Amino acid sequence: MGIVLLFILLAFMPKLVSEFKLNLIITMTIYSLFAISYNVLFGQAGLLSFGHAAYFGVGAYTILLLFKYFKLSLILGILCGGVMGALFGILFGIFVVRLGGAYFALLTLAFNQLVYALAEKWRAVTGGEDGLKATRPNIHLPGVGEIDVFSTVNWYYFVLMVVGLSIFACWYFTKTPLGRLNLCMRENEERAKFIGYDTYVSKIVIYTFSAFFAGIAGALASSFQEFVSTTFINLDKAAEVLLMTFVGGGGTFIGPIVGACFLTYINDWLSSMTERWAIFQGAIFILMVLFVPHGLSGLFLSIKKRLRPSINNLQE
Repeated sequence: MGIVLLFILLAFMPKLVSEFKLNLIITMTIYSLFAISYNVLFGQAGLLSFGHAAYFGVGAYTILLLFKYFKLSLILGILCGGVMGALFGILFGIFVVRLGGAYFALLTLAFNQLVYALAEKWRAVTGGEDGLKATRPNIHLPGVGEIDVFSTVNWYYFVLMVVGLSIFACWYFTKTPLGRLNLCMRENEERAKFIGYDTYVSKIVIYTFSAFFAGIAGALASSFQEFVSTTFINLDKAAEVLLMTFVGGGGTFIGPIVGACFLTYINDWLSSMTERWAIFQGAIFILMVLFVPHGLSGLFLSIKKRLRPSINNLQE
């Protein structure tokens, strides 16, 4: 019932909010996918990555380069952004998934910085720190005609559709044997090896799957802004997705979505109030670590669990 009400709310959102707020909701939606893709590693596999922004940035650069130089369609461009993210995921995953713990985290950080340096120094292609601009094309559907995605409402529905399908794919992945193996490896990788699973290959596939959807999110983000720069790959972006996932609650599937929406809204509100908004963001993270270690979704589940006996007593 709750999911049905959510879909109805999202469908009528353009009628309920201003265009400015709708743009903010679009940003929340895109970053929800980014956080969900990260949670495949952090929440489900127990792998702390500091390099997930690399795949977000690769997807972001890929689609604008294709728009600018090859006039590719929007849908194909977004798909190519995901594919490039996956290709980099395979390339880096071959090395990083051999390790665990702090070694895994540091190696992902190193690869993230490698991609960042490539984007910064290859100015002829990426524009360096000045970035790259390209206009997103309209969508051409056979039998329907041209859909104007410069309209904020049309763009909102397009992003909602792409992100919705992507999040469903990530949810369905958790129900597959590989998704269950992902949880098993988080709890005890040695036992998974003992019963016959090739955990190395499995982790490469999982890492690539995560990178693919990070690339999709990056492609949507740069298409939305019609601009991409090294800020899509830097350490701030890598830390941002970690914050979103942790604040929302990496232990649940819905948690990263909650965290992405919460932090996007808080950051927008704080940045309108003060130039030192990052200090307050850091304070929020510290408080969450100290008092709500399982995130906002964990806090909600805890409150619900405590209230359930009281509700049952009232019903009796």
